[in-house]
Amino acid sequence: MKTFAFKFGILAVSLMMAAGQTDAQQKKYLGDPKYGPDSAAREECAMRMSLYNEFYKQKNYKDAVNDWRKVYQNCPAASKNTFIRGATIYKNLIKAENDAAKKEALIDTLMQIYDQRIVYFKQEGAVLASKGVDLYSYRGKDAAAEVYEMLKKSCELEKGETGAGVTTVMMQSAVDQYRAEEVDGAEVISAYELAMATIDLAIASNKNIVASGDAKKVPGAQKELENLDVDVKNVENLFSESGAATCDALIAIFDAKYDANKDDVEWLKKVTKLLDKAECNSSALFAKSSEALYALEPSATAARNLAKLFLSKQETAKGLEYYSKACDLQDDPTLKSQYYVEWAYIVLGQKNYTKVRELANNALKANPSMGKAYIVIGLAYASDAQNIGSEKVEHDAAYWAAVDKFTKAKQVDSSCEEEANRHISTYKKYFPNKEEAFMYGIQEGASVTVGGWINEKTTARF
Repeated sequence: MKTFAFKFGILAVSLMMAAGQTDAQQKKYLGDPKYGPDSAAREECAMRMSLYNEFYKQKNYKDAVNDWRKVYQNCPAASKNTFIRGATIYKNLIKAENDAAKKEALIDTLMQIYDQRIVYFKQEGAVLASKGVDLYSYRGKDAAAEVYEMLKKSCELEKGETGAGVTTVMMQSAVDQYRAEEVDGAEVISAYELAMATIDLAIASNKNIVASGDAKKVPGAQKELENLDVDVKNVENLFSESGAATCDALIAIFDAKYDANKDDVEWLKKVTKLLDKAECNSSALFAKSSEALYALEPSATAARNLAKLFLSKQETAKGLEYYSKACDLQDDPTLKSQYYVEWAYIVLGQKNYTKVRELANNALKANPSMGKAYIVIGLAYASDAQNIGSEKVEHDAAYWAAVDKFTKAKQVDSSCEEEANRHISTYKKYFPNKEEAFMYGIQEGASVTVGGWINEKTTARF
């Protein structure tokens, strides 16, 4: 009885509101064919809109849907809100529905709402984005092909206006199809290219908003930039783990396009990045693309690519020269740190241990959370342990210092934990013998200075 009375009260209020409108307000919709073919239909449409909106404001979607449906069926062109709010109503009904068959029917209706919104109010790109993301959230891999086509078209239409999250779902749906053997690797590569190009445009668009200083728009643009950064990581991870990004596939696609694009800086950047991620650094395509890119635009990325190229050719001196240039040119602290660590590992292989530590410390100056920098220092200490001091206990004390670095690595960077633990397990076996250490006055927990070039304090443990 309470529910009935409540509904009746809303109806009465709505009717009174309608009755109390001025003549001018009445004529506004009574003379508008969007509300219906005649005055009676238009009155009905206006009343139904008022009723469902009252329920909608109270988040009473179950009671809103009947009046909303009348508006949707009889006067859909009256307001874009019919479709925006209709989508919200149905998403909530879907969430509340436990019967599988009924849920699927509600999802079908939600998809139709998006289609009809395009019919009446255009904005195809933006609407397809919402439709595709929602469809994937409800039906996942089963709808991958349909979702992919929707979101691909959305990105092509929206370009820099594409919202965060869309490219991730598009990429996921492409990978789903590839793993189901419904598309080939070339389609996944194409999806990756479109996703990254779209993200770049969206980032540029939102940076422009931030630069404008518009107080109303800047907070939203800043949040969008954070979300787009997540998209970059998601898309790159999906692509690299898809299995489609093989050297053969990439080379087959891009080698044929090289001559037409060898003077295009952006194309060269894209190709070298893709080849690098797929570890195709020894390919002829990577070589010529990297050299062409550096000639056109000397940059940190091009220098690093050339470093890897010359190292793969066993031209170590030239490779390290380009690593130095890459580190000097790189402004992004995370990438600068990564380059220094890569350089340090090359030098580790040359047994230039003091240089390893110097480079790793440069990496840590750029990014204190670079766990691999601590790992490479630890490996340098362990590799040269037998040259530290003149007594066995002095040699073995270097392993204490090495394990200190491995422990620090996993403290600052959880992604290094597995590798750090593996090294700790390996090198703690070489810690000084307790009895031998005692002969030199070293007891458990004592502060000890490891000698030689290491010259660091550590704690004795056995």
